[in-house]
Amino acid sequence: MSHAGAGQWHYADQGSQKGPFSVEQMAALVRAGAVRGDTMVWSAGMAAWEPLSRSPLAPQLGVPPAPAGASGPANPDTFVGAIQTCFAKYATFSGRARRPEFWWFMLFGLLGGLAAGIVDLILFGMADMSPVNNLFTLALLVPSLAVGARRLHDIGRSGWWQLIHLVPLVGQVVLIVFWCQRGTEGPNRFG
Repeated sequence: MSHAGAGQWHYADQGSQKGPFSVEQMAALVRAGAVRGDTMVWSAGMAAWEPLSRSPLAPQLGVPPAPAGASGPANPDTFVGAIQTCFAKYATFSGRARRPEFWWFMLFGLLGGLAAGIVDLILFGMADMSPVNNLFTLALLVPSLAVGARRLHDIGRSGWWQLIHLVPLVGQVVLIVFWCQRGTEGPNRFG
């Protein structure tokens, strides 16, 4: 599918999504400087958001392609990119997070917690002390809640649904089911 002619484009601006815009409107935004080559854009049919300079719309708008090897925004669909994105959006509860971003960050939390537990065991033996693990868990608390809220936004639910976690067993199962669901196609009320 040729995205450049699709006509319905969205762009990300300070954690919120704007659009839809026609190709002509996007060209005006580029001329005005509101949209640049590193601005994340999306159109129906695209697998994920990507910088304008790497999108199919770039040639039509006269935006030069990103130089080879240039580091753009982190790709939240990869393990390292998800970690970078979640820490960059440390306390950002608005917007959306796709499944890979959420689950890669959860895997990071699990692996980091295991590593911190091993460090605690080496440093403190079998004592009940686990300061390294406690500090690691505390450091991940806010970004984990934020990415959880953004993940729920991706399926059209409020981030407040995370409070169901307080209901023993049932709450955890409901949240896992929600977090595993495919996100809504295109923009929803959360972006």
